[in-house]
Amino acid sequence: MTLGRFGLRKNVSRRDALKLLTVGAAGITAESLVPGSFGPSSDQSREIDVVIVGAGFAGLVAARNLLRAGKRVVLLEARDRVGGRVKGGELAGHLVDVGGMWLGPTQTRLLALINEYGFHTTPQFDKGKIIVDLNGKRVYAEADRTGLDSAAQAEYDRVVGELSRLSAQVPLDAPWTMPQAEQFDTITVEQWLESQTKNRDFMAFLQLCTRTQFTAEPFQMSLLYFLFYLRSGDSFDVQLGYDANSAQAFRVKETMHQLAVRVSKEIEKAIVLEAPVTEISQDENGVTAKSAKGEWRGNYAIVAVPLPLSVRISYRPALPPQRDILAQHMPMGSVIKCLFAYDKPFWRARGLSGITTSDAPPSAGFFDISPADSEIGILGAFIEAHNAINWTGRPMQERKKLMVDRIVSFFGPEAANPIDYEDQDWPSEIWSRGCYGATMAPGMMTTAAKTIRQPFGRIHWAGTETSPRWMGYIDGAIRSGERVADEVRTLLNRK
Repeated sequence: MTLGRFGLRKNVSRRDALKLLTVGAAGITAESLVPGSFGPSSDQSREIDVVIVGAGFAGLVAARNLLRAGKRVVLLEARDRVGGRVKGGELAGHLVDVGGMWLGPTQTRLLALINEYGFHTTPQFDKGKIIVDLNGKRVYAEADRTGLDSAAQAEYDRVVGELSRLSAQVPLDAPWTMPQAEQFDTITVEQWLESQTKNRDFMAFLQLCTRTQFTAEPFQMSLLYFLFYLRSGDSFDVQLGYDANSAQAFRVKETMHQLAVRVSKEIEKAIVLEAPVTEISQDENGVTAKSAKGEWRGNYAIVAVPLPLSVRISYRPALPPQRDILAQHMPMGSVIKCLFAYDKPFWRARGLSGITTSDAPPSAGFFDISPADSEIGILGAFIEAHNAINWTGRPMQERKKLMVDRIVSFFGPEAANPIDYEDQDWPSEIWSRGCYGATMAPGMMTTAAKTIRQPFGRIHWAGTETSPRWMGYIDGAIRSGERVADEVRTLLNRK
């Protein structure tokens, strides 16, 4: 057994995987980082078919599909940009993603979107040794190994095998119907891990993997939710990997945010930026959405914002209590994404992949996201879970010093002076309040989770948290946008 996000490899070669991901050309410039003139003209009727709230990938795809079907749509976005938890930045003159950026070969809806708009994929760099730093011990391991000693590796193989066996039993559309669902929903991931192993190194490794994947602590989430999430994204190994079969196998060359911008250009006349929705009311004839830019009346509404934020909107009549309870017990993860630019990827000359994993604060690890068409080197890192809570809201320069010191401890004095630095403090971002996604507390999956996709009258729900497949990922957001557009289009066609 080998671990991919920290080096896991499978039997499919990178060359074979790349054959699956061939895409066309796209012209992107720095000027397209933030969309330009958006929004309906002042004389456009505010009587429409569908009001959509939130211009992340879920809302963008829903709006695009409905507009292509000939429906009248407005897409209201609170921010001054599109993309949601996908956000663009610039580092040492290069466009970068300070939000979501990775994808894997089974994320077929995202791959289809990349292909449709002529964007390119680039493989995640993973050549060379990884650095594993656990319980105060540091080792250099091959990229296709975990770096665990033989005893801890044996525990990894056994326990992850059990996780795979259990997650395979989870019905994706109705995880609450799994055998032993209530039993698994009443205990946390940490409680289950402690019942499975006493190996200290393995326990530390699994805990940091959980923080890395969920940006939350193992004691915060239901085991049933954890098993569902693993099944939703193929498996534990796929979700934690950096190899050609993993969820982190590729990046979008032009950046993921530019892909969101490109989708938005197709529908820009329907988009209204800086229009946070404060209230959605409905009656037997339709819905009314109130925002900072005015009111819109439609036949249906689609809410495509992070689930915990969706209940900050006032609903008339009020939401069903189970829906509100679910949102209260499904908090956003906490993460700060940090990016460092250097004159060159100096670590590669030393035979290092740039991938590190550590259970010591403030970050679980680093990774190499250097552009393939440039000589500069870029390292990325995430401050996650409780560490992110400790560091959110502080000045960026404080985080820079903290993280540069950490890089130096791994890669030596050459890392001390990056030529540029950027970070994105997601818990401080008021229209996200965290990243990557939301996690369910114990007891929620078997009680309130059935409401996660259930329409509330004329209000329908989208967003990656509503997707049975690739929940928490961009691919899941796209799937949810496609699903909800189909739902609403079917209803409109019956009229």
